[in-house]
Amino acid sequence: MATSEQRLQILEDKDAIRELTAKYCFAVVAQDSQALINMFTEDGVFNMPPQMCFEGREQLTELYTQKIEDVTPKPFIQNHVIQVDGDKATGQCAVEIRLVDDGKAVTACGHYDDIYRRVGGEWKFVRRDFNLYHWVPLAEGWAA
Repeated sequence: MATSEQRLQILEDKDAIRELTAKYCFAVVAQDSQALINMFTEDGVFNMPPQMCFEGREQLTELYTQKIEDVTPKPFIQNHVIQVDGDKATGQCAVEIRLVDDGKAVTACGHYDDIYRRVGGEWKFVRRDFNLYHWVPLAEGWAA
């Protein structure tokens, strides 16, 4: 059985990771590209299969300075599940996104599969896979 100190460390790590994902959402809304890029490790990856994969600082910079400007996404994270193993962790969380695409209100929904690593005492994304359930104009809805 883990000691109280070990269990406390896991709780603190999980809380720090939840805070990382919350800060990610606020940085997306603010379009704070530098904050977003700094939330990833140097070799970080954002993947949205099957059409987009951004690997490393240069491509993440492209994603967070050019791609999100056009759609002004507003992400909302919930149902976070995290497994911590020392300085590495994995997690899943549901995401709902409101955005404007080609002048139309759009709703999107899916979940993230995340890999995290503690770097210099700070948790960062190593890989963030966005698994999309739907991306539809709000006027149409997702049941159509």
